[in-house]
Amino acid sequence: METHTGKQLLRRKKLGVRAALSQEVRAIYSCQAAKHLLAFEPLAKSRAVLAFYPFREEIDIRPFLEAASKRGQEVWLPLTVPSERRMIPYRYTGPDVLRQGAYGIFEPDPSIAEQADLARLEAVIVPGVAFDRRGGRLGYGAGYYDRFLSLLSKKPLLIGCAFSCQLEEHIPMEPHDFRMDYIATEAGVRQAEQTC
Repeated sequence: METHTGKQLLRRKKLGVRAALSQEVRAIYSCQAAKHLLAFEPLAKSRAVLAFYPFREEIDIRPFLEAASKRGQEVWLPLTVPSERRMIPYRYTGPDVLRQGAYGIFEPDPSIAEQADLARLEAVIVPGVAFDRRGGRLGYGAGYYDRFLSLLSKKPLLIGCAFSCQLEEHIPMEPHDFRMDYIATEAGVRQAEQTC
């Protein structure tokens, strides 16, 4: 319960910090982060990448989605199924395959988009409310990503993506929480420190 309460307090704090960024600063930082993601070699070598479409004040990685697709990578976006609390990835071929779905997030329209083959997944760019230097992640509280990752037969490369103001000294972690391998911000892509 203590970890849960700690997460709730930290979530409120970090959402406030992120919301305080001006639209101009958010646009500049988002562009820088997208460039770092594109230049990051382990990600560039991944043939199939599950990413995210920005929502509200989230870091905007749409330039990465477009450029990665153009250079031949298979880019996927998640469709959320709230009744089952799960995500189903679909191929992203452009904004025309999206619709406004659960929580108001733009996500693939299953009547148009092609469902992704999970066996091909090599990397996941994960959004979050906060991250720490050991790869700890604080999400929005519904557990979609941890649940999705736990069902995969092999663990893909995990890259947390957020503004540097969302980095925190320590994220309270629970046994089911996945740690990121790298954290990407407007300042660059940094490898998560090993935990003892």
